[in-house]
Amino acid sequence: MTQTVGINLLWCIPAVVGGTEEYAVRTTKSLLDRAPEGLRFVVFANRTFADVYPEFGDAYDNCELCVAEIDGRSRPKRVWYETKWLRDQARAKGVELLHHVGGTIPALRPVSSVLTLHDLQPLALPGNFSLVKRYYLRAAIPRSVRRAEVVIAPSDYVRSQLLDRFALDPAKAHTVSAGYDLPKLPEIDDDIVPADVRRLIAETEPYFVYPAITHHHKDHATAIRAVAAAKDAGYPVRFVLTGGSGQADVAVGELIAELGLDDLVVRLGRVDREVLELLVAHAEALLFPSRFEGFGIPVLEAMALGCPVIASDATALPEVVGDSATLLEPGDVDAWSKAIIDRVRNTPDRTELVARGRHQATRFAWTRSGERLEAIYRQSLA
Repeated sequence: MTQTVGINLLWCIPAVVGGTEEYAVRTTKSLLDRAPEGLRFVVFANRTFADVYPEFGDAYDNCELCVAEIDGRSRPKRVWYETKWLRDQARAKGVELLHHVGGTIPALRPVSSVLTLHDLQPLALPGNFSLVKRYYLRAAIPRSVRRAEVVIAPSDYVRSQLLDRFALDPAKAHTVSAGYDLPKLPEIDDDIVPADVRRLIAETEPYFVYPAITHHHKDHATAIRAVAAAKDAGYPVRFVLTGGSGQADVAVGELIAELGLDDLVVRLGRVDREVLELLVAHAEALLFPSRFEGFGIPVLEAMALGCPVIASDATALPEVVGDSATLLEPGDVDAWSKAIIDRVRNTPDRTELVARGRHQATRFAWTRSGERLEAIYRQSLA
């Protein structure tokens, strides 16, 4: 007998929601790649998602892509579609278990639910969110956790936070980590590599990279101030920022201008996956000053690509990097500046850091994520 699992990705707007997009897409694909016997899947998505990821409807015999006539950008409209349209479609498709990967469960729940909660930032740091979103999530997250049969976290850190805050039964909370598959990098002179990126990589001066949307909790300011301090100490290094525009984008631009770093800080915006991987692989180090992460996929990617990592000693990041990275106090500009200078001086030895990072990265794989998801679905269906 075949059982049907629905996966709610109506919330996922490509190039807008950040690392949760990568996590949701890759865990779902890793599950579908397994072709679990006796299971079929329906992915519920908005038009924008379907345009970017048509393979969910084309490439998998065990998956149907069900597309809502919304682009996902209007929160009230999306909440309405998750409440009424999703309920009706789930029933029509014979869904027996519905996985909400976006952190909330709609008010009308047609069947048993699995919930993925990427982090508890809306409850821990509510000031990082608009007033409307803050009040919505303050009510929706606890309600969703109570109503879910199973809650999934991307890291043991987030799972422990869920257990503490909501007094969950440990048997109800599971960790499904992100993973990383080492890609075949393009050549520097490949046509897909923009000219400005080619120049960055080809020049002999070291550069540091930070791939992150300019959200407040990503704390670009600490890294930018550290680059300015390194320059003042006689170590001018280039700092490459990639990622989309977030709430702090204007402030980031103003700080770069205020510190006179227009010649050192390169803002590339969102770049193609292959280009980003090439940039990271050739960087002196990845700077990751974020103050709040449910996992931190970029640091895992950097380690796998042989790029040393300098990261905040905060939230889930120590769990991901283990002893293979330099961990620093969030916001400590002097410490971050010293770490940049040490990296330029090759202290500690880069070869050792790269080896430790690559070894640490082998602990995480998308295939394991798919295996864990399948086990959770089967347990919930049973």
